Amino acid sequence: MRLSLLAAVAAIGLGSTALVAAGGKPEPVTSVTLAKSWDAAVDEAKKLNVPIVVHSHGFFCGPCWGMHSAVMCNKKYIDFANENTVEVISLDRLGEGIDKKDKKAETYEAKVDGQVVNYLVEFPGLTVDDMKALRDSKASSYNNSGGIPYTCLVNPHTLEEITSWKGGSASAGTIQEAIVEAKKALVKEHGKGASRKDVKALAEAAKDADTKAKKGEFAAAIEALAKLNAKSEKWADCLKDELKADKQKVIDAAQAALDKIAETKATDAEKAKKDLAALSPKLRGTGLEEKAKTLLAE
Repeated sequence: MRLSLLAAVAAIGLGSTALVAAGGKPEPVTSVTLAKSWDAAVDEAKKLNVPIVVHSHGFFCGPCWGMHSAVMCNKKYIDFANENTVEVISLDRLGEGIDKKDKKAETYEAKVDGQVVNYLVEFPGLTVDDMKALRDSKASSYNNSGGIPYTCLVNPHTLEEITSWKGGSASAGTIQEAIVEAKKALVKEHGKGASRKDVKALAEAAKDADTKAKKGEFAAAIEALAKLNAKSEKWADCLKDELKADKQKVIDAAQAALDKIAETKATDAEKAKKDLAALSPKLRGTGLEEKAKTLLAE
């Protein structure tokens, strides 16, 4: 049975409350995965070929927290959104909530790439700065209703609004039905999109390759991307193109390193020879091996 927003608000008052661990530290709520920025949302939605769901809320808006609980923290909607949407939040007056030390503005610590990051308990994965940037982005421009909450679906290819709901009038089920229809239209026009699993795999491999390439480990960078070759045969064209572009970035970086050595050849041949000897094994898989041999022979 669908839960209406009015019922949700009546049941939970001003909204969801983050869990508190035994040690007294707040824990994040279970919520939909939220895009960290508007540009990231558009990019991901294009690859997945799914609609963007923009939630326009206010920090001191009871019905907004009702929507947050009944939709964004709804287990069925979370599972559905993982396959069919990219979710974006635009929240007004967060700064005031922080200044007033409101519990809904609390943060929890997480480690990202070895660094401690503070994410908002009610919006897991997003920092205060992320939230403020989203509020100042195009995401906030879709709500021209004069009120909140406001929810709308956006076409990632045209950035035009597909449909919307004012004042928290729609249940999670109603929104899901609209998303299904919107996705059908997108697939009909643009073809089947990539899966979130494949997008994540490529992003992780590209990050690994970039790190290795910056250290001059070009062969290792190419190898990190080459591990996806078999999987990529079944990928959507947009991901195949991105994988190809990521490989080219590594090759371009390797070419630049080779060119730099070539420039020193005339002024310091011994140094050039030494640097080239060190670089050559790191060019495996880049297609530049013969160029390196030719340069060494010179």
